[in-house]
Amino acid sequence: MKWKIAAAAVCTAALCGCGRFDLLPYARELDGMALMRTLGVDAAEEGVAVTASSGTGSGGENGGGREAEVSGRSAGSISACVLDMQAEGASYVYFGHVGQLLVGESMAWERASEPLEYVLRDVEMRLDTQLYIVKGGSAGEAIRSAAEGSSAADQLEAMADGAGMSGWSMPRSVGDVLADLERCGASFAPALTVQEGLKMDGYAILKDGRLAGWAEEDAAEGIHLLTGQADADVVEVELPDGGKAALRVVGAQSRTRAVFQGEELKGLQVLCRVDANLAEGDAELRNRETLEELEKRLVEVETRRIREALVLGQSLDADFLDLQSAAGITRPWRWREIQEQWEKWSELELNIEVQAHVERSYDAER
Repeated sequence: MKWKIAAAAVCTAALCGCGRFDLLPYARELDGMALMRTLGVDAAEEGVAVTASSGTGSGGENGGGREAEVSGRSAGSISACVLDMQAEGASYVYFGHVGQLLVGESMAWERASEPLEYVLRDVEMRLDTQLYIVKGGSAGEAIRSAAEGSSAADQLEAMADGAGMSGWSMPRSVGDVLADLERCGASFAPALTVQEGLKMDGYAILKDGRLAGWAEEDAAEGIHLLTGQADADVVEVELPDGGKAALRVVGAQSRTRAVFQGEELKGLQVLCRVDANLAEGDAELRNRETLEELEKRLVEVETRRIREALVLGQSLDADFLDLQSAAGITRPWRWREIQEQWEKWSELELNIEVQAHVERSYDAER
């Protein structure tokens, strides 16, 4: 009953114009706001350097969109930089529409968790913001480079939607990465390079809140296979007659099992099924020997990729794919032993088994 009386008093006071209640943010006209879409954080002498960029908007140049607005500040903290941006300029800078967070490499090596925790705590930011680590450069450089043609938001959203099939990397949100770091101490996020625009370049491996290393080429493709996100890959293999065939991977499913010798955890067995279509080539799939040879070649490629991803994790002692939980799911009755002995997981033997299934993407005779 008391809370009803208090609520009635607040409403009455508000209607009477008595007092001032900041229960909701101030209303602002959209024309007086700069809606930032991308936020970049780099290490700086003062502490951090923050760069913010809007999208291209609409109703101007560049194919109907106005140029991206880019702003930057340096201070002792991300919050101070953001407040400084909001305090100066003709428009109110609003960060509630930020969809991408870029972290420069130097910042990532030192304290990658700092910008993630800022997103977690700030009232305007969202946990579904996509995270990218800039490889070999700064976030500010990447954002300004993208603004010369369109905007970082436009380019990254296009790649996340699958428009950029070359060097493709799956999106990862700040919430995804924070959850991984809390659960298993390691995670991964797409890596970006600045090459005539923004380009995907595998993944950054994060451990204990810092950058630990990079997953490139085969290791990055291995991550796709182990996470079931291998639907943007073309594998070229040699045909038995000396020609070549292009196999489009359309799906992958994997399982991880813990291997015990008595009570001792000795290794990990990774089982993966890969489905692919014949995209190019003159292979006759009705010929069983040809089909088996193509599948054998595909197994060799995908086994190598999976091993590269797993060995990378072991070399960094970073379980960024949460193999511990995956092993526990397939051996729940041994979960306690897995937990107790997982500290030596980087020394476990790896047994990788890949099954491949290849068929034509289209067969007119069917």
